[in-house]
Amino acid sequence: MRNCFLILIIFALFSCKSNNNAHTERYIMPVFKQKLSVTPKYINKDKPLRDIYSMHIHKDYLLLRSFADNNLIQLFNKNNGDYIAGIAPRGRGPGEYTMTVNIFFLGDTLCLFDRRNLEVNFYDSNFISNNIPYNQITLEGASGFFHIVPYKQGFITVPTKDTRFIIHDKTGTPIGKYTHYPSFEAINDSSIVREALFTGSDAIDIKPDHTKLVSATFAGAIIEIFSLNGNTISLNKEIRLLPPTFLKLKNNRYRASNESYVGFWNIQSTQEYIYLIFSGKTINDFKKSPLGDYIYVYDWDGNPIKSYKINGGVNRFAVDEAQQRIYFVTFGQDGNEIIGYFSL
Repeated sequence: MRNCFLILIIFALFSCKSNNNAHTERYIMPVFKQKLSVTPKYINKDKPLRDIYSMHIHKDYLLLRSFADNNLIQLFNKNNGDYIAGIAPRGRGPGEYTMTVNIFFLGDTLCLFDRRNLEVNFYDSNFISNNIPYNQITLEGASGFFHIVPYKQGFITVPTKDTRFIIHDKTGTPIGKYTHYPSFEAINDSSIVREALFTGSDAIDIKPDHTKLVSATFAGAIIEIFSLNGNTISLNKEIRLLPPTFLKLKNNRYRASNESYVGFWNIQSTQEYIYLIFSGKTINDFKKSPLGDYIYVYDWDGNPIKSYKINGGVNRFAVDEAQQRIYFVTFGQDGNEIIGYFSL
């Protein structure tokens, strides 16, 4: 009896120690209601693709953001893959860009964020033939921004350092911010967490009704869902799938190790669901084949809904609710990107 009592005490102490070390860090892989394996269809294209950073759908257009052409965005017909035009030309003149841009739409208005000049440029519905923006707004509050999404009459941005998110009004003036990052026992400095977890991933997305925001980590696999209310961002739910593994560098800095898991990148959302590319490979294996085998689907309450295992892997994707398809980019045998799709 005494031995049993001692065992219970030791077990309790060990459990407390483990819980204290882990804080609230509990990692659980999701159980999906549906697990689908898909063999995609591929569509022809008129020109080779390289270095595609993001993919967007607008009406019958596929917009592919790249930095490997004289234009930073290439337009294709989503139905047959025909090349239509290049927009956002590279250069220093009117309507030209010297570095990569971020893309989003406000109705039929195409918005391009010029990451060098910190400007949002607005184009009318005839953006293919008219490459001069009709309006321009400069974002304030940081020296650079990784990512931007529309919010109400303004924007939410991911600054390149310090603050996690900034809310801007329609003039580009900051009116709110969010500073917190996921917590880890090994690291207390939020700037270090930012650098370690989000290197290689600047993706966020916003619910179409602008009531929620989602972010996910590249190192490890952690999803955060936030509520939006005016100029306030608050964490709703944190979902931890896989832990990151860090290497401590000089000056109390950290980076993900080669044995750390690669989690998520390229988030797309609809009014009902959140779609994310998931890898689950170690960084060492991901370097050999930089593709995800899965697209995970969650609802906005953080419940796992379904997973798609994609034959051939996926690099970037976009959800087309009108045709109930997911379009995506992967690599062909020649190493160039190719476009495919499958049904939702």
